[in-house]
Amino acid sequence: MQSGQPPTLIDGKLPVFVFPTSLTFYSDDQSSHKQVLTLYNPYEFTLKFKVLSTYPRKYSVIESEGYIKSRCCVDIVVRHKDININHEGVKDKFRIQVMEYGQKTIIGKKDVITVLPPTKEHGHE
Repeated sequence: MQSGQPPTLIDGKLPVFVFPTSLTFYSDDQSSHKQVLTLYNPYEFTLKFKVLSTYPRKYSVIESEGYIKSRCCVDIVVRHKDININHEGVKDKFRIQVMEYGQKTIIGKKDVITVLPPTKEHGHE
Protein backbone atom coordinates (compact mmCIF):
# COMPACT_ATOMS: atom_id res chain seq x y z
CA MET A 1 0.00 0.00 0.00
CA GLN A 2 1.40 3.36 -1.04
CA SER A 3 1.02 6.32 1.25
CA GLY A 4 -0.30 9.62 -0.06
CA GLN A 5 -2.61 7.95 -2.56
CA PRO A 6 -6.27 9.02 -2.72
CA PRO A 7 -8.82 6.53 -1.39
CA THR A 8 -9.66 3.76 -3.84
CA LEU A 9 -13.01 4.14 -5.53
CA ILE A 10 -15.44 1.28 -5.04
CA ASP A 11 -16.44 0.17 -8.56
CA GLY A 12 -15.45 3.64 -9.80
CA LYS A 13 -18.41 5.18 -7.99
CA LEU A 14 -17.82 8.29 -5.95
CA PRO A 15 -20.68 9.59 -3.79
CA VAL A 16 -22.04 12.89 -5.14
CA PHE A 17 -23.39 15.38 -2.60
CA VAL A 18 -26.28 17.50 -3.91
CA PHE A 19 -28.82 19.44 -1.86
CA PRO A 20 -31.75 19.40 -2.04
CA THR A 21 -32.23 15.88 -3.42
CA SER A 22 -35.38 16.86 -5.35
CA LEU A 23 -36.93 20.06 -6.75
CA THR A 24 -40.60 21.00 -6.69
CA PHE A 25 -41.84 23.82 -8.90
CA TYR A 26 -45.44 24.99 -8.41
CA SER A 27 -47.58 26.25 -11.30
CA ASP A 28 -49.29 28.88 -9.14
CA ASP A 29 -46.16 30.10 -7.29
CA GLN A 30 -43.84 32.10 -9.51
CA SER A 31 -41.21 32.34 -6.76
CA SER A 32 -40.73 28.55 -7.05
CA HIS A 33 -39.93 28.69 -10.78
CA LYS A 34 -36.26 29.41 -9.98
CA GLN A 35 -34.43 27.15 -7.54
CA VAL A 36 -30.87 26.38 -6.49
CA LEU A 37 -29.05 23.06 -6.29
CA THR A 38 -25.90 23.07 -4.16
CA LEU A 39 -23.16 20.65 -5.18
CA TYR A 40 -20.50 19.92 -2.55
CA ASN A 41 -17.02 18.49 -3.03
CA PRO A 42 -15.73 16.97 0.24
CA TYR A 43 -12.72 15.38 -1.47
CA GLU A 44 -9.03 16.30 -1.61
CA PHE A 45 -9.12 16.91 -5.38
CA THR A 46 -10.96 19.20 -7.78
CA LEU A 47 -14.06 17.80 -9.47
CA LYS A 48 -15.53 18.67 -12.83
CA PHE A 49 -19.32 18.48 -12.97
CA LYS A 50 -21.95 18.38 -15.70
CA VAL A 51 -25.73 18.69 -15.30
CA LEU A 52 -27.94 16.79 -17.75
CA SER A 53 -31.74 16.89 -18.02
CA THR A 54 -34.39 14.49 -19.34
CA TYR A 55 -36.22 17.52 -20.78
CA PRO A 56 -33.68 20.30 -21.49
CA ARG A 57 -36.14 22.57 -23.36
CA LYS A 58 -38.30 22.81 -20.24
CA TYR A 59 -35.49 24.04 -17.98
CA SER A 60 -32.71 26.57 -17.95
CA VAL A 61 -29.61 25.55 -15.99
CA ILE A 62 -27.16 28.36 -15.30
CA GLU A 63 -23.61 26.98 -15.40
CA SER A 64 -24.51 23.41 -16.32
CA GLU A 65 -20.78 22.55 -16.41
CA GLY A 66 -17.94 23.64 -14.21
CA TYR A 67 -15.42 22.84 -11.52
CA ILE A 68 -15.60 22.50 -7.76
CA LYS A 69 -12.40 22.96 -5.79
CA SER A 70 -11.57 20.59 -2.95
CA ARG A 71 -13.81 21.10 0.10
CA CYS A 72 -15.91 23.73 -1.68
CA CYS A 73 -19.42 23.93 -3.04
CA VAL A 74 -21.14 25.56 -6.00
CA ASP A 75 -24.71 26.70 -6.48
CA ILE A 76 -26.45 25.68 -9.70
CA VAL A 77 -29.49 27.79 -10.61
CA VAL A 78 -32.34 25.84 -12.21
CA ARG A 79 -35.25 27.70 -13.80
CA HIS A 80 -38.47 26.08 -15.06
CA LYS A 81 -39.11 27.83 -18.39
CA ASP A 82 -42.31 26.14 -19.53
CA ILE A 83 -44.96 26.27 -16.80
CA ASN A 84 -48.21 24.95 -18.25
CA ILE A 85 -50.98 22.52 -17.36
CA ASN A 86 -49.58 19.80 -19.66
CA HIS A 87 -46.44 19.56 -17.50
CA GLU A 88 -48.23 19.36 -14.14
CA GLY A 89 -47.52 16.13 -12.29
CA VAL A 90 -44.83 15.09 -14.77
CA LYS A 91 -41.58 13.96 -13.16
CA ASP A 92 -38.37 14.98 -14.85
CA LYS A 93 -34.83 14.22 -13.83
CA PHE A 94 -31.53 16.05 -13.65
CA ARG A 95 -28.40 13.93 -13.59
CA ILE A 96 -25.27 15.41 -12.11
CA GLN A 97 -22.12 13.69 -13.29
CA VAL A 98 -18.69 14.24 -11.76
CA MET A 99 -15.22 13.55 -13.05
CA GLU A 100 -11.82 14.18 -11.55
CA TYR A 101 -10.33 17.41 -12.92
CA GLY A 102 -8.45 16.71 -16.14
CA GLN A 103 -10.09 13.29 -16.62
CA LYS A 104 -12.96 12.19 -18.87
CA THR A 105 -14.14 9.15 -16.88
CA ILE A 106 -17.34 9.69 -14.92
CA ILE A 107 -16.58 8.67 -11.34
CA GLY A 108 -19.90 9.54 -9.76
CA LYS A 109 -23.45 10.57 -10.54
CA LYS A 110 -26.59 11.63 -8.72
CA ASP A 111 -30.15 12.00 -10.00
CA VAL A 112 -32.38 14.85 -8.82
CA ILE A 113 -36.11 14.39 -9.49
CA THR A 114 -38.28 17.41 -10.33
CA VAL A 115 -42.04 17.70 -10.35
CA LEU A 116 -44.58 20.44 -11.11
CA PRO A 117 -47.73 20.24 -8.93
CA PRO A 118 -50.56 22.63 -9.87
CA THR A 119 -50.65 24.47 -6.54
CA LYS A 120 -48.44 24.87 -3.51
CA GLU A 121 -51.33 24.10 -1.13
CA HIS A 122 -51.91 20.58 -2.45
CA GLY A 123 -48.24 19.68 -2.88
CA HIS A 124 -47.58 16.10 -3.96
CA GLU A 125 -50.64 13.99 -4.75
